[in-house]
Amino acid sequence: MKDTKEVARAFYEAVESKDVNALDAVCSPDLRGHAGAGATLRDLKQSIGGFVVAFPDHRIEIRHLVAEGDLVSTWVMYSGTHLAPFAGVPASGARVRFAAWDLIRVEDGRIVELTQYCDLFTIMNQIGALATAAPA
Repeated sequence: MKDTKEVARAFYEAVESKDVNALDAVCSPDLRGHAGAGATLRDLKQSIGGFVVAFPDHRIEIRHLVAEGDLVSTWVMYSGTHLAPFAGVPASGARVRFAAWDLIRVEDGRIVELTQYCDLFTIMNQIGALATAAPA
């Protein structure tokens, strides 16, 4: 059986593969999601699918991965190019780099619960969706 850290790494490999159906091998069909993950596995696939379309060259760098019991906490850096609409913002061609934090709960080698937070402010700023502050 895979340990919790292996399951977390497999999750990021699935996301990086750009095939949302690869999540089926890593996540429980009864996945409970929170925050950016959405509430269900279907919601998670939709969220990640939209991100993959908008940033098709995205890469994930795992910066920190800490496990205790059935929980894994990760701090990851995403990077990619904004090549399709994202959150209502037309493709800008801008490169993005932003941090995300996930709390993953694993049972029987699969993710059963996932809480995701990403630095959406940084993404939106980098793709030109936020007005920049004018000098005082």
